[in-house]
Amino acid sequence: MRFELTDLRVFLAIAREKSLSAGAAEVHLTAPSASYRLKNLEQAMGASLFERTSKGMVLTPAGMTVKKYADSIFSNVERLQGEMQRHVNGIAGHIRVFANSSTLMGITPALSRYLAHYPNVNVDLDEHLSEDTVRAVLEGRADVGLVAGPIDLHGLHAITYGHDELVLVAPVGHPLVAQGQASLETALTHDLVSIGRKTSNFLYLQGMADKLGMHPRVRVHAPTFEAVLRCVQEGVGIALVPRSIAAPALEAGRLAAIRLDESWAQREQRVVTRDPDSLPAYARDFVAYVATQHLPQENMLEKPAA
Repeated sequence: MRFELTDLRVFLAIAREKSLSAGAAEVHLTAPSASYRLKNLEQAMGASLFERTSKGMVLTPAGMTVKKYADSIFSNVERLQGEMQRHVNGIAGHIRVFANSSTLMGITPALSRYLAHYPNVNVDLDEHLSEDTVRAVLEGRADVGLVAGPIDLHGLHAITYGHDELVLVAPVGHPLVAQGQASLETALTHDLVSIGRKTSNFLYLQGMADKLGMHPRVRVHAPTFEAVLRCVQEGVGIALVPRSIAAPALEAGRLAAIRLDESWAQREQRVVTRDPDSLPAYARDFVAYVATQHLPQENMLEKPAA
């Protein structure tokens, strides 16, 4: 089986555009050149990869298999290029971490200690829903995932490192406060304050509302959790936030918490990887820092010898 990466690039461009000519233009080739590349790939695979239809070029089952692995190949090529550039720049290591909003907020102490101990390691943090984080780790798009809540880990290695709870926060005199707890369905009948539309916190809320056939009545999407809490304090609406984030305002009496009568509100926090033993030593140590972040600092792992 002989083919070139360019053949795969042409194949993926055609798959995206569902058109030979448009796919060719995307990779700056003429249509005849792209057709030659596609035929070469199909001969190498021993199967037709597209079905020509009135709606354009549609992947065959064989084509869908090739696309799955081609996406993975180019993901690894990008990783290789990135890793080599970091060697050129004097960076010894790089870790890609996906996390949801609550775990992202809670990781700061462990992350800062880790980076201080490992000056030649860079960490890319991306916010995603926990389900998307699991998929990213499974597919190799993330090295480490920080997830929360009752989700299927699909066999990933997991370490539980903490627990949080999603609660509704409201002004002290809000009608729901006297009830002590409420269902999400009840909460959605009230005006809401939320963090940004693209954050995992809001996407999760929106997903739960969709299951109820309801639409969140969001008055404002604030840029940070701090801004969300301030808007709630001023009476703009109520908000769904992790209890850990609201804790200082709750303890100071500026806001009141309303427990959610939903099983998914309890958030077990876990750090997930595919195979810990296959990770570089600096990445395994990152996992260890996260997993032990609630221990006193003197109990943290010592920095290993370089």
